[in-house]
Amino acid sequence: MRIFTHHSPDLDAVCSVWAARQFIPGVKDAALEFRPANWDGAGMVEGDLALDMTAGGRGIKGEKDPDGRVHSCFVTLVAQHASPEDQSALAPLVPFVDAQDAHGSAVKFLAPEASEEALRVLGSTGLNSVFRALQSFHRNDTLVVERLSEILSGILQAGRARARAAVEADKAEILDGGRVAVVSNSREFGTNAVLFERGVQVVVYVDGHNLGV
Repeated sequence: MRIFTHHSPDLDAVCSVWAARQFIPGVKDAALEFRPANWDGAGMVEGDLALDMTAGGRGIKGEKDPDGRVHSCFVTLVAQHASPEDQSALAPLVPFVDAQDAHGSAVKFLAPEASEEALRVLGSTGLNSVFRALQSFHRNDTLVVERLSEILSGILQAGRARARAAVEADKAEILDGGRVAVVSNSREFGTNAVLFERGVQVVVYVDGHNLGV
């Protein structure tokens, strides 16, 4: 089995390769090959995947709007192959990648009211800028895919941990009109952040031996 995508991949192409390896059974160890964007799919065999390219009608692209705007391949792969839990874990990432691919700038599309300075800062430090920095540093498509894939796997793990922290926060005992939460035998680092977002001001941790605030 092989995965094909285009030379000089954009953010959507790399995210799509990662998603295919992460969520489609049997694809994790598929070899990655690059082809011109207008490649017709010649040489593909059953089981091969061509991502973010048409490949003569055999590839996978994002959905097309009536106005001709094409959405990201990544969105399609996550929707079709990721579990509901992992779709939730990736909820902040999916619209970012889609906006970057469909509109050219996720930052400008998602934060249209931001100041020019804010747009400059966010545009220079967001995921697409990190991706471009990897391209500038490595100048090797395969290595760029590997490095960004590590970041994407970290984002998924963080999203899963966030979901577990929310479950743990749900089990907390809430006191003093919602200002104090008592968490027993906590296993998740992010539980306090979830509770603080819910208006809790003090978190007390109980592990059976000690108290922590």
